[in-house]
Parts: sequence; structure tokens; C-alpha cells
Amino acid sequence: MRLPLTLALVALLFAPALLAQTSADAPSKGPLGGLTVGWTYLWADQGASYRANLNGWFARPVVNVGRGFSIFFSNTNYYGHNSKGEINSHGFTLGVARRVFNIPRIQPSVFLESGDVRASSHGITEEALVATGVGLSIPLAHRLALSITPVEYVFLYPHADWRNDINAKVGITFPFGRR
Repeated sequence: MRLPLTLALVALLFAPALLAQTSADAPSKGPLGGLTVGWTYLWADQGASYRANLNGWFARPVVNVGRGFSIFFSNTNYYGHNSKGEINSHGFTLGVARRVFNIPRIQPSVFLESGDVRASSHGITEEALVATGVGLSIPLAHRLALSITPVEYVFLYPHADWRNDINAKVGITFPFGRR
């Protein structure tokens, strides 16, 4: 019951930004999509009021579908230690993003994604994941952009116990194709 309520609250929070008519809706001759690769940091809730600092890498192919919307697949991998020892965590999500403002030289967006996390410490666990956050894309050159996710709020559901994580990412985007 908590999952539908949580998803409804997230949708209500981001609905105005996602549905607002902005100048980002104007037809664009931008790229068809892109591939972002980079570094990620996770402040992970381990339960019992314990948090672990995990670092890793991510890859995110994106396809722009028009009107400021894009669809993406994200593969995120974390490594680190907690009170039980070594941690490996691998996340696979699908999501949708929307540019929300048209600011020169910066392209902010909001996103919502959902998927699965496979984590191993003392055994392997499968965890449902729902995440939302904001991202910034800063063009550096014709075929290169800096991608920053200053904050991503991640809900995990291992063993019927909600966990709340905070994530940040920085990477390089390689746009491809033209509309």
C-alpha cells in the first residue's frame, strides 16, 4: 500500500513541472539521443540507522522523444563497505525525463525512474527501486556535454523494509544523431 501512495505523491510533486508549457517545447534540431557515462556516489540506508558511502560508475543511453521529453535506461554500479563487509550493488532502471526551463548554456530537467537493484554483501538480494531527481546538462562542445545529477532521491524495498538513499552523479554525455 505504501508504494502506490509514494508514487502518487512523487507524481503530484513533479506534475506541474512535467506538464508546464515551456520554451523547451519548441521544435528543436537537437540530437536524437546521447550516451552518458560517469561517476556516482550513494549515501545508502543500510537499516537500523546505519548508512554506508558507496562509489561507482554509471552508463545511461537516452533517446529524445520530443517536446522536451526523453526516455532512458540506466545501469548503475556501486562498490564499498558496510558493517557486514564488502558491498556490490548493480541497478537497472528505465525512466523518463523532461527539460523544465530553457536557460542558455544549461539544460535542467526532472526525472522519474523505476527498476531493480541486485546487491551482494552476505548473500544476494533483489530490491525494487523508484527514484526521482533533477539533472543538469551543460554543453561543452558540439559533441560533448557535462551531465550533473546534484540530487536523486532513491526508494529501495529490500525485505519489505523501505530504504531511503541519496545519490549524486557527474558524467560526460556524447550526443548522437540529429533530428
